[in-house]
Amino acid sequence: MKKFYEGVAVFFLLVAMIAVTGCGGKEQPKANEKQASELTVYTSVYNGMVKEMAQPVVKQQLKDVNVDWRTAGSENVKKKIMSELKEGKSDADVVMISDPSFYLHLKKDGKLLNYKSPQAAELAVTVDADGSFTPIRVSAVVIAVNREKIEDIPKSWKDLLDPKYKGKIAMSNPSVAATALATVMALKDKYGWEYWEKLKENGVLVSSTMEMRDKFSRGEYPITITMEEDVLKQKSALNVPAAIVYPEEGSVLVPGYIAIMKDAKNPEGAKKLVDWWLSEEGQSAMSLGFMHPVKFGINEPVGSRSLFDLQIHSMSVNWNKLMAEENEVKDKFAEIMK
Repeated sequence: MKKFYEGVAVFFLLVAMIAVTGCGGKEQPKANEKQASELTVYTSVYNGMVKEMAQPVVKQQLKDVNVDWRTAGSENVKKKIMSELKEGKSDADVVMISDPSFYLHLKKDGKLLNYKSPQAAELAVTVDADGSFTPIRVSAVVIAVNREKIEDIPKSWKDLLDPKYKGKIAMSNPSVAATALATVMALKDKYGWEYWEKLKENGVLVSSTMEMRDKFSRGEYPITITMEEDVLKQKSALNVPAAIVYPEEGSVLVPGYIAIMKDAKNPEGAKKLVDWWLSEEGQSAMSLGFMHPVKFGINEPVGSRSLFDLQIHSMSVNWNKLMAEENEVKDKFAEIMK
């Protein structure tokens, strides 16, 4: 996987070098200006993608912004921000995770800076009317099947309740993975908690995301409820014999947003970073990282369905409801799975 990201990084470094060719030199900033240029980003975007793709290009193109990238899972980012806010102020200037309900929560509490990027025109995902948060990617939750272990491939979410799949299904823990939480909510709203009770009876295994990926690639977990991007990566980099099932009821789509904290120490630098993620380079980086870009005209991830098709056949998630019921949903799911 590292080699894959390194290869993509070369492409983006070339783009960056071309972009800056011919630019005149600048005076070295003063000490206090260096401090002002610092920008801290809390993000759930994959660490490999940040280090090999985004970081070197941003460094080349936004020379007056020194970005400190801090990567972790969406739920861990949320917990860290909320903990810091309780102490008075978060270290984060910019937040980039896949949990729309959390952005709604931050907006409700007045923690976000409104910014309408000039790059945000004609996006395939709805933009917040006030500019409190802006979409930059979309992840799809699908069913992944190891074809060497499963011959009769399920076609729907309901099919996972069939006894022939008993003990063969795994999923991420929704208390840790925001995309798993969205999936729990979507299927609960469609079929009631009875769906998850029956899936528990059918032996579903709740795992850490990393363990689930590893065991799926080895065939130990033959079926997983996971993100499309993870399966595409495993097929591309590891030649895992995986089939992606886009359930008949629809995949669960989880937009990933970017937002600027209201008390960001460098709001102008933060705005430049928002603009970059919505630029052709930033959106292409998302696609090459197997996530769906939101800007029209950017190629979709290799091997994926189009975002337009996924949106037509998606399961709805009530993000406002999830914001209000998040703890209740997590607790109920944990109670069912214990």
